[in-house]
Amino acid sequence: MALTTTQLAGISTANLQALTTSQVVALTTAQVAGLTTSALSSLTTTQVQAIETRDVAALTTTQLAGISTANLQALTTSQVVALTTAQVAGLTTSALSSLTTTQVQAIETRDVAALTTTQLAGISTANLQALTTSQVVALTTAQVAGLTTSALSSLTTTQVQAIETRDVAALTTTQLAGVWTANVQALTTAQIAALTTTQLAGISTTNLQALTTSQVVALTTAQVAGLTTSALSSLTTTQVQAIETRDVAALTTTQLAGISTANLQALTTSQVVALTTAQVAGLTTSALSSLTTTQVQAIETRDVAALTTTQLAGISTANLQALTTSQVVALTTAQVAGLTTSALSSLTTTQVQAIETGDVAALTTTQLAGISTANLQALTTSQVVALTTAQVAGLTTSVLSSLTTTQVQAIETRDVAALTTTQLAGISTANLQALTTSQVVALTTAQVAGLTTSALSSLTTTQVQAIETRDVAALTTTQLAGISTANLQALTTSQVVALTTAQVAGLTTSALSSLTTTQVQAIETRDVAALTTTQLAGVWTANVQALTTAQIAALTTTQLAGISTTNLQALTTSQVVALTTAQVAGLTTSALSSLTTTQVQAIETRDVAALTTTQLAGISTTNLQALTTSQVVALTTAQVAGLTTSALSSLTTTQVQAIETRDVAALTTTQLAGISTTNLQALTTSQVVALTTAQVAGLTTSALSSLTTTQVQAIETRDVAALTTTQLAGISTANLQALTTSQVVALTTAQVAGLTTSALSSLTTTQVQAIETRDVAALTTTQLAGVWTANVQALTTAQIAALTTTQLAGISTTNLQALTTSQVVALTTAQVAGLTTSALSSLTTTQVQAIETRDVAALTTTQLAGISTVNLQALTTSQVVALTTAQVAGLTTSALSSLTTTQVQAIETRDVAALTTTQLAGISTANLQALTTSQVVALTTAQVAGLTTSALSGLTTTTGSGD
Repeated sequence: MALTTTQLAGISTANLQALTTSQVVALTTAQVAGLTTSALSSLTTTQVQAIETRDVAALTTTQLAGISTANLQALTTSQVVALTTAQVAGLTTSALSSLTTTQVQAIETRDVAALTTTQLAGISTANLQALTTSQVVALTTAQVAGLTTSALSSLTTTQVQAIETRDVAALTTTQLAGVWTANVQALTTAQIAALTTTQLAGISTTNLQALTTSQVVALTTAQVAGLTTSALSSLTTTQVQAIETRDVAALTTTQLAGISTANLQALTTSQVVALTTAQVAGLTTSALSSLTTTQVQAIETRDVAALTTTQLAGISTANLQALTTSQVVALTTAQVAGLTTSALSSLTTTQVQAIETGDVAALTTTQLAGISTANLQALTTSQVVALTTAQVAGLTTSVLSSLTTTQVQAIETRDVAALTTTQLAGISTANLQALTTSQVVALTTAQVAGLTTSALSSLTTTQVQAIETRDVAALTTTQLAGISTANLQALTTSQVVALTTAQVAGLTTSALSSLTTTQVQAIETRDVAALTTTQLAGVWTANVQALTTAQIAALTTTQLAGISTTNLQALTTSQVVALTTAQVAGLTTSALSSLTTTQVQAIETRDVAALTTTQLAGISTTNLQALTTSQVVALTTAQVAGLTTSALSSLTTTQVQAIETRDVAALTTTQLAGISTTNLQALTTSQVVALTTAQVAGLTTSALSSLTTTQVQAIETRDVAALTTTQLAGISTANLQALTTSQVVALTTAQVAGLTTSALSSLTTTQVQAIETRDVAALTTTQLAGVWTANVQALTTAQIAALTTTQLAGISTTNLQALTTSQVVALTTAQVAGLTTSALSSLTTTQVQAIETRDVAALTTTQLAGISTVNLQALTTSQVVALTTAQVAGLTTSALSSLTTTQVQAIETRDVAALTTTQLAGISTANLQALTTSQVVALTTAQVAGLTTSALSGLTTTTGSGD
């Protein structure tokens, strides 16, 4: 629209009002700004609302002042918002009051903050209450401070809560009273917290009591600390309980002292907990006594520890009993030490048990003496442990007896050791029996020595066992005599060991008999040795087998001598083993004979060796036969030599075999002669070997014949050589045949020469071969015939070679033919040369062929002439070659003709050359034709000249090619 302000000014009211909203909207800011107040007032409300917000903002305060109330109220919220701070500040109180509540709420907060106190004062109550919380927040401190009490009172709770805390703090007490009365509970916690102590001080009791618990909670520590005692006392119990714990902790002792009993009792446990040590320490005894038991229990332990003895003394019994165990624990040593006996007795058993051990240790004997039995018995084991030696030593016998068994057991060992004999004597049996083993151990020697026999007997077996060994050793014989059997049997081995020789010697036979086997074994050897025979009999009857080997070894010979046969027989084998050499040597023959065979066998070998010949002689046959082989081995040479023939004969074969060889060698011929055949046959080969030459020479033929073949073979060769011909003649064939080759070799020439033909005939081939050659040469022809018949082929070549020509001459043709080829080979040249022609002719062809060539060469012409044709033809080519020239020259024509062609060809050429013409003439044509060319060549001219025409005609062409 291009209308000028002049034109617009000239438009009639009717035409002005005829403008459409669009036309109004089209008005420029300058056009609107140029409208008169009359023109503006003539606009319809619709037209007013069409004015653009930028145009509204351009209106002058004069224009706005001239706008009718109707048009002012027609402004839209956007148009109101568009009003500038200056425009709003220029509105009259009448204009502001004419605004609708909606328009009021549309005023921007910066514009609200620009309102003068006069403007605010002129705003109607309705419009004042129409202010939004943001607008209220926008009010400056000065604006709020300028509000009348009436205006403040007319504010809504929401508006009150929107007042900023700094603005609240700027209110006068009068203004605050206006707000408080109508809207006290509308104040926010932040607003409450913003109140100054002066403002709070000006609040009436009624208004103060109107605070909600949340508002009380909102009070700052400084605000609470600034409350007067009157104000604090005026608070309701609910409000008191709403005070924050940090605020409670900030209260002065004066404030606390001024709090009413009701409010003091209203404090919650958390508030009581919050009280500082100084606050609690500042409470009067009256205040402390007025606290409820729950509040008392809420007092912190560090605060309890800060209470003075006066405060504690003033606390009521109920509150004292209300203290928790933690609070009691917190009591200092000084506080506990300051409690009266009445206070201590009023404590509950639980509280008593809560007193710290360090505090218990600080109690005086007077305090302890004044504690009730119930509380005394309530003391825990730790508290009892905490009692000092002086405290325990100061307890009366009555107090000690009133303690429970558990408490008694809790008394420290060093405190037990400090008890007087009077205190111990006054302790009840139940409490005495309650002492632990450690406590019993702690008892001093003097304390134990001071116990009555009744007290000792009342102790449990476990307690008895706990008495230290040094204390046991200090008991008098009267005390020991009064101990019950059960307690005596309860003594440990260490305690029994600790008993002195005098104490053991003082025990009655009954007491000794009641001891257990373990206890008996614990009696020291020196104490055993001190027992009388009567005491020992008491122990022996009940516990003989319980005695240790060391105790047995400790017995004196006098003690052993006093032991009955029955008790002696009760000894175990281990105990018998334990007997010393001196103890065994001291036993009488009666005692030795009373021993069982098992006991005899248990005597150690060194002890057996110590027995005298008298003791051995007195031993019964049964016990002698009971000796083990080890014991027999242990017998000394002197002991064995001292045995009677009866004793030796009573020994078992096993025992005989156990006699050591050196002891066998020491037996006399009389002892050997007295030994039974059974025992003689029981001798081992080692024992037979051990027999001396004299012992063997002293054996009868009967004894020798009774020996086993093994024993015979064990006789040493030197002993065999010492046997007489009578002894040898008496030996059985079996034993003779049992002789070893070494034993046969050992036979002397005289012994062999003394053997009968029967004996020689019974010899085995091995034995015959063992006869030495010198002994063979000494045999008579009769003896030799006996050997020859049975064992001719058993003779060794050496034995054959040892035969004399006389012995050979005495050999029968049959026996001669029994010679093996090896034996014939063994014949010496002399033996062969000594054979008769009859003997040579009796030889078999095999035997003839076995004659060695050197022996053939030694035959005489007479022997050769006597050889049978069969044996002559049996000669081997080697034997024919061995014939000497003389032997060949000595052969008869008959002998030469009997030779085989092979034998003829074996005659050496030199021997052929030695043949006489007569011998050649006698040779058969076959043998003549058998001559080798060498032999023919060897024929001398004379021999060839001597050949007959018949002989020459018989020669082969090969044979005759020579001479």
